[in-house]
Amino acid sequence: MQVSYNLKYQKANFANKVLIEKEGEIIIYDRGFKLKGKGATDKGEMINYSDIKEFYYRGEKLFFITFTKAKYTLSGLGTAFEESLRTIYKARNEFLVEALFMRHGKLKGEFDAYFDRYSKFSKPINKGDCKLKLYEGGLVIVPEDQDAFGISFNFVNFHEFIDDEYQWKITMDDGSVTIISHLGNDYESFQENINEVFGSMYEKLVNEDLKEVFYDFDAGTLLKFAYKLRGGKSVNLKEIKKIDETLANRVIEFFFDDKVFAEKCEMFNEMTDEYSRFFGIAKDPITHQGFIRWVMYSLPEYNTVAFCILNRWMEGQAPVNTKNGHDTFFFKIIIEKGMPSEKISDKVLEIEQSLVNLNFAKDPCYKDKKELRNSPFKYAIRKLPYLRILRKSYSGVASADSVSEWQKQAKEILEKSKLNN
Repeated sequence: MQVSYNLKYQKANFANKVLIEKEGEIIIYDRGFKLKGKGATDKGEMINYSDIKEFYYRGEKLFFITFTKAKYTLSGLGTAFEESLRTIYKARNEFLVEALFMRHGKLKGEFDAYFDRYSKFSKPINKGDCKLKLYEGGLVIVPEDQDAFGISFNFVNFHEFIDDEYQWKITMDDGSVTIISHLGNDYESFQENINEVFGSMYEKLVNEDLKEVFYDFDAGTLLKFAYKLRGGKSVNLKEIKKIDETLANRVIEFFFDDKVFAEKCEMFNEMTDEYSRFFGIAKDPITHQGFIRWVMYSLPEYNTVAFCILNRWMEGQAPVNTKNGHDTFFFKIIIEKGMPSEKISDKVLEIEQSLVNLNFAKDPCYKDKKELRNSPFKYAIRKLPYLRILRKSYSGVASADSVSEWQKQAKEILEKSKLNN
């Protein structure tokens, strides 16, 4: 893709001092665009979409701000404004869908529709005409003149079709709401596709995934379990016991088959109850072989939530003790008022979203931006709100091989994370 439009552009610094003001053109590519002044000697300035922090328009002017705090104003597009706007957003949205990991599985269908999006406080966020891209595990909403965003079905708390109004309403685990409408003659087809996708998701979780590990449990029990941990989300021990007491015992055996790790975690068991011990399991999203296992502990007394991703489990293979196999990461609960115990669910959701949506990669949860500058997570750590909050709250890692040294590291991190410090 390479399209150009004539325009005027201005570049200013963060103090609004104008640095460049030219007439020229914008040349739009797949990964960004070039702003170039008139004349063959002007080499222009290349702007990658990954360098843009904010991008918006007012009237017939385009504005964007880079992560280096440079401010740009594009104007003078005249009758080509709307066409250029759609062209830029089309290229930018293709980048966003990839860079923010919005695709989940195979594409199942595309639909033209309208969306209304609200925060958990029922405050309007945005709305407009869009293209819906339905995947096996999620929905990508691509407006013509706004940023694309994704809905992962793993984090859908509740959804319903309102047939009288020809709408589909989705409420997410974080409380945000999206309403899909204006599907026209595609309404029934869209409804059938959604029901099929959700049905297939649970069927696969039960019959292909959980049945491989918990083979001696009936489908009804595993379906209840699958609803709680779809995509690899965590479920606390108390909820598992409500589903089936025997299943809870099996989960503990499955996660603590490594006796050294079990001994390390004894200190957490003394600090927590069954509501505060979480377990997550998912078929490896990269290799599709073996299972990801991870445990999490909420420790409000220490203003902390900690998690550990264990070594991959393969049927018929003994646990492999590899380096960093017990690394446990600690994150503080950031609060402005109230008690840490009131914000536990928010921190747990931040961790779940970060791990599940990024295929259980640990690096973007805590590593410095410089270490991730060539990483596929470079843009995600800048733009995904839950990941940014999680990174800011990182307080340390317990990584020692010996039980005593590991527990010493963990206790030191917990003490430093207490609110009274």
